[in-house]
Amino acid sequence: MAKILLLALAFAVAFWLLRRYRKHFEQQPPRNPAGETEVMVRCARCDIHIPRAEGVAAEGNYFCSAEHEREFRNAR
Repeated sequence: MAKILLLALAFAVAFWLLRRYRKHFEQQPPRNPAGETEVMVRCARCDIHIPRAEGVAAEGNYFCSAEHEREFRNAR
C-alpha cells in the first residue's frame, strides 16, 4: 500500500513540474512575431545605432534625440 501511495505522489509531482515547465515557455513573448527585421540608423552626432522608428530625422540625417539634432544644426 505504501508503494502505491509513493508512486501516486511521484506521478503527481512529475505532472505538476511538467505543467509548470510548459507554462514558463507559454508566457515568454516571441522575439519578433512578424518576422520582420528593424532598420537601424546611426546618429549623425554621437554615432550610436538606433532603430529608425525611434530616431529623429532632419535634413537627411538621423539623430538619437532632438537635443543631438539641435547640436548638429548649431555646429554647422
